[in-house]
Amino acid sequence: MIQSSLKIILGSSSIYRAKLLSRYVSDFESIAPEIDESQYINESPQDLSMHQVVSFKKINIGKKINYKSAYQTLIEFSGKKIYFYTSVVIVIKEKKIELTHLDKTMIEFKPFGKKELEAYLKSQDIFDSTAAIKYESKQFQQLVNQIITEDEEAIIGLPMIWLMEQLKKLELNKI
Repeated sequence: MIQSSLKIILGSSSIYRAKLLSRYVSDFESIAPEIDESQYINESPQDLSMHQVVSFKKINIGKKINYKSAYQTLIEFSGKKIYFYTSVVIVIKEKKIELTHLDKTMIEFKPFGKKELEAYLKSQDIFDSTAAIKYESKQFQQLVNQIITEDEEAIIGLPMIWLMEQLKKLELNKI
């Protein structure tokens, strides 16, 4: 657990990112960035990932708002691969430090049908995650053939391996 003399601010309103960060950092503040997360014309999934994004057939997929939209999105993933991009930025204005990192995760789905998908979706209370993916759900894992990633927590919302390495380096350097 990192305790910092620096004020750590999570620039996100995501409860998932806050919960994830709280596992590693004892004291931080969450502040909603109040930015438009809409995709710009010709914006790549990697650039859009500064918001967090899933790319499928070169189409960026955002959050699903209800069962129906989640179903319509996820059924298309059966037997196919999607790419999950998650970025993190560390900014220390006083020291003119800006560090960025992009995590890319590939999720390969098993061929699944209505019954398997409905079991997963019925296990969810809300649909507030990117592409309706709740990686930590056991029912979601039943839909997946393979996940290739450097950091499984990035799918939840933050690339914690890279972030913690950087925070430790910054603390050791007394920044």
